[in-house]
Amino acid sequence: MKKVLALLFVFSASLALFTSCEKDDICPGDTLTTPVLKLGFYNISNQDRFKSVARLRVIGINEDGTQRDTLNTFPDRSSRTEIDIPLRTSESYSAFLFIKNSSDRTDTLDNGNIEYVELGNIDTLRFNYTRQEEFISRGCGYAVRISELGYNLNPDFTDSIPNDQEWITSVFVQDPNLQHQDTVHVKIYH
Repeated sequence: MKKVLALLFVFSASLALFTSCEKDDICPGDTLTTPVLKLGFYNISNQDRFKSVARLRVIGINEDGTQRDTLNTFPDRSSRTEIDIPLRTSESYSAFLFIKNSSDRTDTLDNGNIEYVELGNIDTLRFNYTRQEEFISRGCGYAVRISELGYNLNPDFTDSIPNDQEWITSVFVQDPNLQHQDTVHVKIYH
C-alpha cells in the first residue's frame, strides 16, 4: 500500500508540475520586445554605396549632458558600415556622440590625477521619437514600440555657431517606425 501511495504521490506531483506552466509563461528568444535602431553609413558622393567609418566609437549621453558608457553593440573603435544602437525606452529621445577616428590622450592634471581625453572627430546625434508600450505576453511582458523617429544633428551648434569639424554631412530617416529589424532605419552620409 505504501508503494501505491508513493507512486500516486510522484504521479500527482509530476502532473501538477508539468501542467502549472502555461504556454505564454515562456518568452521565445526570437520574439522582438524592443527594437534597436539600425544605422548605415553611406558615401555622400555615391549615396547608394556604404562607406565605413574608421575607428568608430559611439557614446551615449545622459539627460544632464554627461557621457554614459561606450556602446557595446559592436566592437569599439572598429571600422563599420552598419551598427545597431539601443534607444532609451524610458524617455522620448536618445542622444549619442559619434566619434570618427577615435583615440585617447592621457593628461596628468595639476593635482596628480590622470584624465583621459577623447580625440577624434565628434558629432552629436539626438534621436526623438514617440514611445508606446504594447503587451506581448506574460512571459515576454511589455515591449516599447517606436514611431515618428526624427533627429537633430549637432544640436549644440546653430547656423550662427557652426561646427567646423562636422564629419556627418547628412542624415536620412528611412524607416521612422522601426518596423523592419533586418534593414537600415537611418542612413548617415559622410
